Order: sequence, then structure tokens, then C-alpha cells
Amino acid sequence: MKELVSRFAELEKRVRALITENGKLRERVRVLEEDLGRASEGAREAETLRARKEQVRGRLQRLLRVLEAVETKEREKDKEADLQGAESGQSGANE
Repeated sequence: MKELVSRFAELEKRVRALITENGKLRERVRVLEEDLGRASEGAREAETLRARKEQVRGRLQRLLRVLEAVETKEREKDKEADLQGAESGQSGANE
């Protein structure tokens, strides 16, 4: 009977230890879930920023193409003006 009481006391001790450990593990799970929630939110924010960055990059590329086209047209106009000026100068020299 004494042995049975001793075993029962040991069993109660183990159960209390398991209950304590279970409580600690539940708290750890709660903390990890909060961390996961923050990480998920951070990942969503990072994805949003990446998408915005791509939009800005696309807009800048389109703007650059427009500016390059304008620059090309300006160069063509300058060349035409130079050619017309050269032709005017030659025709005046020939007269």
C-alpha cells in the first residue's frame, strides 16, 4: 500500500510538471503565432512596396522613352536648321 501511495504521489508530481510545461508551451505557441502574424504583415507590406516600385519603374521607363523621342526630334530639327542655314549661305555665296 505504501508503494502504491508513493507511486501515486510520483504520478501526481509528473502530471503537475506536465501541466506546467503545457502552459509554458501554450504561451510559446501564442508568442510564435504573434510573431508569425507580424511577419506575414511585413511580407504583405514588402510585396506592396515591391509592386509600387515596379509601377514607378515602369512609369520612369515610359517617361525616359518619351524624353528620348523628344530629344531625337530636337536633334533632327537642329540638323534641318543647320542644313537650311548652310544651303542659304551657299546660295548667297553663289549669287
